[in-house]
Amino acid sequence: MTQTTTATFLKSIRQYFWSKNFTEVEIPYLNESLPLEPNIYPFKTKWVHKNKEYYLPTSPEMALKQYLSQNKTNCFAISHCFRDLEDSNSTHTPEFLMLEWYEIGKNLAQLQDSVKQFLSLFLSLKFEVLNLPINVPQNEPDFNQYFLNEIEPNLPRDSAVFITGYPAFLSPLASRNEIGKVNNFFRNLNASAFTGEKNLFTTANRFELYINGIEIANGCVENTNSESIKKSFKLEQQHRQENNLPSHPPSTEFIKNSSKLSLCSGIGIGIERLLNIINKNGA
Repeated sequence: MTQTTTATFLKSIRQYFWSKNFTEVEIPYLNESLPLEPNIYPFKTKWVHKNKEYYLPTSPEMALKQYLSQNKTNCFAISHCFRDLEDSNSTHTPEFLMLEWYEIGKNLAQLQDSVKQFLSLFLSLKFEVLNLPINVPQNEPDFNQYFLNEIEPNLPRDSAVFITGYPAFLSPLASRNEIGKVNNFFRNLNASAFTGEKNLFTTANRFELYINGIEIANGCVENTNSESIKKSFKLEQQHRQENNLPSHPPSTEFIKNSSKLSLCSGIGIGIERLLNIINKNGA
């Protein structure tokens, strides 16, 4: 069977979003600052003539939110993205193509419906929803181990799964759900996680989409609280300084633009990973 090429796939994506009156946004590749997100490190380059440092985009998010802060219309972007300090393998490379889109006034469930509609153009999929348990570890290293050992190996290899219920601390750019005081039962199950201010358990308005056991997309209802975003950037900066990790100037413009947004949801999809699944499915 004929394989879908990247060029044909990109054409189909654009035609789909244009038919729905989305605006395509161009992404700048040289940035003086970027959002500071956990575990995401940009490549740095230099304009020698002016002795000026720039950072390559890790996603189209910053440019899209700048557009959304001025235009309250649905939008999308297709861009090359670059992420340092990560391994390279058959499903992950330091440079990759990402599709990202935003929809005004959509909640998380509505965004999931939009994703299903988009994917139905290319794949026939059965969708499931997996809600993470409330007593997951409340620190990043332990959560990552839990997810790698308990969740990923048990995901179905023949269907699509929306995973929800991620702890809010993992997703500073997503809005939050406050579950309330953690009762003694869960406190005893995971006592080391609940100290100090940890008596209010929150989850992110976020999902990850896995298809056939492979992570394809990350979507959320956007965080519009400028103080919350500013605080998360500051904490991330401190973490990198304390652990001798590379950092970059946090974008104050991004914080300002995020605070101007009304309710909206957005999602980023790895184009090469999705195309690989499409071609394998049709093979």
